[in-house]
Amino acid sequence: MLKKSIFFILFLLPVLLSASTVDVYHTSDMHGFYFPRNIDGKEKGGFALLAGYLNSQAKPYLLLDSGDFTSGTYEAKKTGGNLSVLFMNELKYDAATIGNHENDFKKDNLMKNMETAKFDILAANMFDSNTGTLLSNVKPYKVYKINGKRIGVIGLAKEFSTKADGIKISQEKTSLKKALAEIKNENPDAIILLTHSSIKDNKHTEVESNYTLVEGMEGINVVLGGHAHNIFQNVYNDDGVLFVESGTALTQVSHIILDFDDATGKLKSAKSELIKLDKDMYAPDPYIESFAEENRDKEMDIVIGKSLQVIPHSAIKNSDFVDAPLSNLIADLMKAYSNAEIGMQNTGGTREDLKQGDITNRIAYQIFPFSNTVCKVQVKGKFIKKLLYNSLREDKSLFEFSGLQIKYRYKNERPHLISVKVNGKDLEPYKTYSLSTNDYIAKGGSEGFMFKNLPEKPVCSTLTLKDLLSKYVKNHPEGIKSPGNGRIIKVD
Repeated sequence: MLKKSIFFILFLLPVLLSASTVDVYHTSDMHGFYFPRNIDGKEKGGFALLAGYLNSQAKPYLLLDSGDFTSGTYEAKKTGGNLSVLFMNELKYDAATIGNHENDFKKDNLMKNMETAKFDILAANMFDSNTGTLLSNVKPYKVYKINGKRIGVIGLAKEFSTKADGIKISQEKTSLKKALAEIKNENPDAIILLTHSSIKDNKHTEVESNYTLVEGMEGINVVLGGHAHNIFQNVYNDDGVLFVESGTALTQVSHIILDFDDATGKLKSAKSELIKLDKDMYAPDPYIESFAEENRDKEMDIVIGKSLQVIPHSAIKNSDFVDAPLSNLIADLMKAYSNAEIGMQNTGGTREDLKQGDITNRIAYQIFPFSNTVCKVQVKGKFIKKLLYNSLREDKSLFEFSGLQIKYRYKNERPHLISVKVNGKDLEPYKTYSLSTNDYIAKGGSEGFMFKNLPEKPVCSTLTLKDLLSKYVKNHPEGIKSPGNGRIIKVD
């Protein structure tokens, strides 16, 4: 009887060892959010909770990131993004690609961070502009062996928000086509594309969608994206490619399950689920928690004032008012500071809500993390009108304004202006107006691309949006209130 049992176990052993699934975990746009935060009264997010969750999962697995991990918080800036890499090393990330903010601290820091990384930097389109070869410490792709399966991962970097001398980020589709042909020669069982692009990017109108990026690229099974801070799970195109995006600020992680046919060994299906990193559900890893506290700057947690109410950083859903109150506030402050006729803030540049209660240095920094300064430009009325046509959406605007009152209809997927008033008077197409905005927009970044063609250069101060907000908060010890919304109205 015993011999038969042993024989039966030995007979089953190869089947038991040949697992038919591969687990992949994905993060993106972490932006230096290393520590847990109080969200809706609960402690959520951060590397210690991510590590705690992963500790509870079966191993081995692939841990991947879609970029923008080095820039966005004070501690990230203080270390030139290197602390982000150290955290990712501790969690044993397998690979990451490069986001547009990875060069925020200039090329030397970028190169140092890539050298420090114990995980693979995958970017098939990131070249030394002098030699035309891939940068050192960069690979176009890699094949990982997980549970007996060969999982190929191709990376594509995003063009930087700040110039990097000597580095060229080439056209994504051309580089992808080349890398895909090469990785197929290594006979992977599945191929993942790791990008810093989105399938839907309302904030950056000139960005190619990941849908169109993979058109005609046979063999890609999963696309892991980012950049737009969206959350997408179990989205498929007509070819059955799975598209996943994991949001921002390390408050969640995506779990992708690759299921292989036991008989043929071929990929049978790919599906995903979003895991919210909540302390009520998962215990933080003690070592990573201690490492995080050692690297927390305590001065950032000093209280500088208070907010008497929540001030949202995005438009309130199911409302005819599509402007965002917190960006309205900073537009007001820029307009007053510059003595301009119009203030303007890009919605995507205001990163999170201002919660009710105490405001700390950290909160102000997290709302405006990128050291953008206040600028003043001269624009014609017709420029403003065209800007609105590019900005207005069905339920949001890419910009918020101070001094402008706008009414519009949205039909056939485009806005139709009904009225535009500047401080109560009709907009005049050929009149010149003074406009205050942040330097990223004034110099033509992303959704501010129209500003590149202005005949006059912007006049910029050294005052950052964070300092502008902090000064306003400190000058109102009784507490600040929302300026509300209703400056941009959509009518039926």
